Amino acid sequence: MKLIVFGATGMVGTGALREALVSPNVEAVLSISRSATGVVHPKLREFLVQDLFDIAPLEPQLIGYDACIWAIGISAVGLDEAAYARVTEELTLAWARTLLRLNPGLSFCYCSAGGAGGPGMWARVRQRVEGALLAMPFRHAGAVRPGFIRPGPGIRSKTWGYQLGVILLKPLFLMTPLLVRAMPFLFTTSERLGRAMLGVVEGRADRFILESADINRVGA
Repeated sequence: MKLIVFGATGMVGTGALREALVSPNVEAVLSISRSATGVVHPKLREFLVQDLFDIAPLEPQLIGYDACIWAIGISAVGLDEAAYARVTEELTLAWARTLLRLNPGLSFCYCSAGGAGGPGMWARVRQRVEGALLAMPFRHAGAVRPGFIRPGPGIRSKTWGYQLGVILLKPLFLMTPLLVRAMPFLFTTSERLGRAMLGVVEGRADRFILESADINRVGA
């Protein structure tokens, strides 16, 4: 499988990239991001793109891929719906449609968020994205909605609020295996999430929406 990963410098994307690079099912990985991952691996190529909305110049180099993992996300704090939707919805769907046009039969995994089924503005935008992706003729597709993610070694969230949560919950991380078993609906790890996202594009998920417990099951 030849895989494209978006957001491979963030917490979710880094975990997905690590799992993809060690997977025997993944032949090659293309990271598309605004900054370098800092990873050197024979499977990995990187495109550094400052304006991710400027897709057309890249199209000739996007042909021949089997799957995409989308891990780009922003916080909704301080944003109105239009501003939040520009990245969360417009950018995601623009790339999804382009990649599917260039690679018929593409598989796609979208990282949504825990609580995305709720009534809030940010959840409403996420639901629109999930619905649009579900309607597209991907070979395999799914949306993961992780709860609290214990980041793997050297992985750090770019969101200050999440960083604070990681610091406060650090003592609990010693019990991560127990937490995942006892409360799989709430806790997961970047490793399990990365493997679950690979599971989606490999056709191993049994539903489109994967909540935290589903992530832990598919990514075990």
